[in-house]
Amino acid sequence: MSSATFRRRLGLDALAAVIAGSRAADVESEMVDFKEEVGTVVGGHRQAIPQHHVPAAEALASEVACLANSNDGGVLVVGVADTLSGSDALVGTHLDLDWLKVRIWSLTAPNYAGFFIEEHIERGARLYLIIVEPALEEIRAGGRLRTRHGTRCVELSGDDARRFLEARRGYDWSAEASGLHLSDVEPHAADAAAQMYAARHDARPGSMRELASRMRVLRDDSGDPELTRAGALLLAPFEPGIAWAQFLITDVEGKPARLDRIGRAPLILFIEEAFRLLDEVAFPSTPVVVGLTRRELRAVPQPAYREALVNAIMHRDYRLERQAIYAVATGAPGEALKVRSPGGLPPRVRVDRLLATQSSPRNEALAHALWALGVAERQGVGIKTMYRTMLREGHDAPEILEEAGDLSVRLGGGAPDVGLRAYFDELEARDRVFEGDPSVVIAVRELLVRTPLRPERLAEVAQRTPMEALTTLARLESSGVLERLLDGSRAFRLSDSARARLGTRIRYRRSPVRERRDLVLAYLDQNPEVSRDQVAKLLGVNPANASKILSGMIQDRELDYVSARRGRNVTYRPARHG
Repeated sequence: MSSATFRRRLGLDALAAVIAGSRAADVESEMVDFKEEVGTVVGGHRQAIPQHHVPAAEALASEVACLANSNDGGVLVVGVADTLSGSDALVGTHLDLDWLKVRIWSLTAPNYAGFFIEEHIERGARLYLIIVEPALEEIRAGGRLRTRHGTRCVELSGDDARRFLEARRGYDWSAEASGLHLSDVEPHAADAAAQMYAARHDARPGSMRELASRMRVLRDDSGDPELTRAGALLLAPFEPGIAWAQFLITDVEGKPARLDRIGRAPLILFIEEAFRLLDEVAFPSTPVVVGLTRRELRAVPQPAYREALVNAIMHRDYRLERQAIYAVATGAPGEALKVRSPGGLPPRVRVDRLLATQSSPRNEALAHALWALGVAERQGVGIKTMYRTMLREGHDAPEILEEAGDLSVRLGGGAPDVGLRAYFDELEARDRVFEGDPSVVIAVRELLVRTPLRPERLAEVAQRTPMEALTTLARLESSGVLERLLDGSRAFRLSDSARARLGTRIRYRRSPVRERRDLVLAYLDQNPEVSRDQVAKLLGVNPANASKILSGMIQDRELDYVSARRGRNVTYRPARHG
C-alpha cells in the first residue's frame, strides 16, 4: 500500500509532465486523475462558479469514492484540463476547500474522511490536490459503487459488484463449510492426491488426514473433520450433479471431438486425467537434443498448458454453477490449447497488467490446496510461467482475453524452435538471475523484430517499470547478449555474438536513415541537446546532410527545437510526448 507522500509526489510529477508539454490525459494512471470543476465550462466557454457550487462537489465526491475503492488510493489534481498540455492546461479552480472537504464527507456513504485537500499554485493558477487513501470498506457516492479500472472510474453492478465486495471483505467461497467430511473422501482421489504430493515433496504423507491437514482443507479437529469446499471439490463427490469442467481434443474447434471428458468432483481425478491426455494425446513429447542436453519438447510446452488449466480451476467463480470451465486442445497433430473460465478476472485486475499484478486468487483456500499438492505453481508465478515457456520456444505469447464475464486463455504452439530454446538455456545457465524472468525472454524476442530496444518499450511489453526494464537490459548487456548504440545511452541492440547465434530469426531490415536517427536519439540520452555540427561529427556526414536528418526528425516529431529555428546556433532536444 502506498503512502500519502507517495501519492502526492505522483500527482506533482504528473503535473510537471503536463507543464513540460505532455497532454494531461496521456499522463493519467491508475493512481493519478486530472479534473476540472463541474460547471466551469458551458457551451465551450469557461466561466467562474460559486465557491459553494454543489454539482462540482458532488462530482468530486464521486471521484474520491472511486479512488477510495481501489487498492492503492490515488490523487485528484483539480484545475487541469485533461485534453490540453503545457500552461494552457492549467485552467484553475473556484471552490472553497474547507467547505469542499465537509461536502465530500457528507456526500459519501459511509461518510469517508480518508482524504485531505492541499492547495497548489502553479504559474499563477490555483489548483488543488485531493489525496485519497484506500478505504477499508466500500464507499459509495450518489448511491453508486465505482472503482478505478486503468485510467477510468467504472460503475460496478450485478456479479461485478458482488465479486468486488467479496474481495474487499476477504470472502473466500472455497474456505466455507462443504457439509462433507474426511470420511467422504473418495479412495481414488485420495491416492491421486497422495501421488501428486509425493512428486512435489519426495515423500508420501502418512495418512489422508495428514495430507488434508497440509492442504488446509479441514475445518475442525474432530474424529471425522468437516472439509472446506476446496477439500470437498478436490477430494470428494461435492455437488455430484454439477459439471465443473469439460476437456476436449478435436481437430478444429467447433467440430466433433475425438475425445471428451467431463469434470465432476472430485476434481483431482479430472486434473489427473486431463494432464495425462494433454501429455500423451494432445501434445505428445518429441525427444530432441537442445545444446548438449536431451529434452522432451512438445507443440505446446507442458508447464504452459498445465498452468492454463490449473489457473482456470483455481480462479473460476464457483457460484456460476451452470457454466463449466471449457478446455479444448486443437490440431492433428496438436498445435493449440484454449481454456475458458467462468467469472472473468478478480476485481481491479486488468488483462494488460497480468505480469505485473500481484496474484490474488479468487479461491485462496483452493489455491493453497493445489499448491500443496504440487499441481499449481507458487503464488504469483503461473502467468509468468506461461509467457516465459511459450516465448522461449519460439511461440507467440499467450492470448488472454476477458469477454462476456469469462476469461479466455489461448496458447498457440506448433513446432518448437530448438535453436532458440538452446540459446535461452545457455543464457540462464550463465546467469541464474535470468531463470524464470519473462522480461529477459521478452526483451530478446522483441529485438528479433525491431531494434533498438529502449527501457520504455520493454516496460510496456513486459509490464515492468522503466527502471526495472533498464535493469534487465543492463544485465543482458553485462552477459554479452546486448550492447548499447552509444556508451551510456538507453538504446540497446543485440550484440554481434547474439546476432550470429540467432541468425535468420532476426526479421527486421533497417535503413541507413533509421540507423542514423537512432544514433542521434542515443546521443541525446546523455546530452540535453544537440546541434547540427555535433550530428555531422557523430554520424560522419557533411553539415547539409546533418540538417536533412534533423529536419526529418523534427517533421516526424522525434525532435523539438530548443533555440532559434534558423542559423548556425539552432539546437535540438528529444520531442516530449505523453
